[in-house]
Amino acid sequence: MDNAATNEGWTTLQKIYYPLTIAWNFVLISTTILFIMQHDSPAIRYRSITLSVFMVIGNSLVTTLYLGREPTYDQFPCFVNIWVSSVGMPLWLTAVAGRFARLAFLYHFSQAKLVAGQSSQNSSTHYVDISPKEKIIHSPTLVLDQNWYYKHREKFTTNYIVKLISGALALQLALTLLVQAFTTKFQITPTIALGHCLVGWEFIPIYLTSAFYVFVLCPLFISWLRGVHDAYGIKRELMADFTLGVIAFMLYILFAALPALKDVIKLFPAAHWSVVALMISHVFSIILPTIDAIRGTDKQSSSSSMASFESMLEDPQQFEIFKRFSLRDFSVENALFYEHMMRLRVACSDLKGDRSELPVDVLLEINMIYSKFIASDAEFELNLEATTVREIRRRFQSKDIGLDVFDRALVEVRNLMFRYTYPRFIKMGQKSLQETDF
Repeated sequence: MDNAATNEGWTTLQKIYYPLTIAWNFVLISTTILFIMQHDSPAIRYRSITLSVFMVIGNSLVTTLYLGREPTYDQFPCFVNIWVSSVGMPLWLTAVAGRFARLAFLYHFSQAKLVAGQSSQNSSTHYVDISPKEKIIHSPTLVLDQNWYYKHREKFTTNYIVKLISGALALQLALTLLVQAFTTKFQITPTIALGHCLVGWEFIPIYLTSAFYVFVLCPLFISWLRGVHDAYGIKRELMADFTLGVIAFMLYILFAALPALKDVIKLFPAAHWSVVALMISHVFSIILPTIDAIRGTDKQSSSSSMASFESMLEDPQQFEIFKRFSLRDFSVENALFYEHMMRLRVACSDLKGDRSELPVDVLLEINMIYSKFIASDAEFELNLEATTVREIRRRFQSKDIGLDVFDRALVEVRNLMFRYTYPRFIKMGQKSLQETDF
C-alpha cells in the first residue's frame, strides 16, 4: 500500500493500525490467561494448553508484524519482516499439526482401552470357587502391550511434540539464516535495508514450508481423524483452523502474485488475509472453549441430576452406552474402573473388609485393579487427587489391603463421571452413540 505520499496519510494509518495491533494483542493475552485458568476443565486440558499457547504466540507474532508494519511499510526494517515471518507462521502451523496428532492419539488410545476393557469381560472371564456359597469373578489382565498407540504413546506426549516443533523451527531458522547470508534486500549490515520488502525470493523457504504444512502434513492428519468423534468439538475446531489456513494461504499467494489485483491490495493488503484467518482461528481455539468451560462449570449440576445419574449406572444397557460415549470424552478408564469395582463389590458382598479374611483370589483381583488403574505405570491410570493416590499406594506397600482400599478412589471417579462426562452424555442425547466404532 502506497501510504507515504503525505504525512496526513501516515498519521491516519498510524491511528488505525497501532491501536488495532495493541488491542488485538490485549485480546490474545487476556483470553489466553483465562484459557489457562480453566486448565482443570477437561475441555481445556484435552486441547493441550502448551500447544494452544504456541498457537497464540505464533498468532501474535504474525498479526503484530502484518498490522504493525502497515503504516510505515516503506521504512520498515526488512530483516524483521523475514525473521518474524520465519518464526510466527511455522510456529502456528506446527502447533495446529501437533494438536491434530494429539486428538488422533487421544481417540484411538481411548478406543484401544475400551476394546481391551470389553475383551476382559467377554473373552476370558471365569468364575473361581471361594466357598460352597460364594463365587468371585476373576478378571484377566487387560493387555494393551500389543496396541500400536500404547507402544508409541511417548511420541504423542506434549513434551515430545514440543521437541518436534522446536526441531522444525530450528530448520526454518537455519534456512532463513542461509537466505540472510545471500540477500541484499534484507541485509542487516553494513546498513539495515528498509521498506518495499514484502515479496522476494527470500520468502521461498517460508512459502515452501507453509505449503508443506497446509497441503501435506495437515491433510495427512485429517485422514487420520477419519471416524474420530470427540465430545468437546476439538475436531471441528481443528478442521476450521485448517480450512482457514488453506484459504488464507491461497488468497495471500493470489493477491501477492497477480498484478491485476494491485488496486485491491492498496485497500486490503494480501497479508491481511492471514490476519483475518488468525483472528477467527483464535476465536475458535481459545475464546469459545474458554466461554464453554466457564459456563459449563456453572451449569454442570443443573444439566443433570444425581438420581438420573444413579439410574443410568444401575441400568446395564444405559451404562454400556455411557461407556461408549466415554470414548469420545477420553475418560474410558473411569467407566472401566467403576465397572470393575462394582463387579468386585457384588462378588464380595458377603465378605468383610479385614485383609486377614480375604481369599487369595479376591486379593489377586484387588492387586489387578491396583496395577491397572492406580500404579505409577498403570495402563489405565486414573486422574485422581495426588493425596488419594499416595494413600492407596501406601496401603499396598504396607500390605494393608482390604475391600475398602479403593473407596476414596471410587468416590472421586463417580464424581468425575457425574460432573464432567455425564452432562455431556445427556447433552448429546445419546445420539448415534451406539454407532461408536471399536
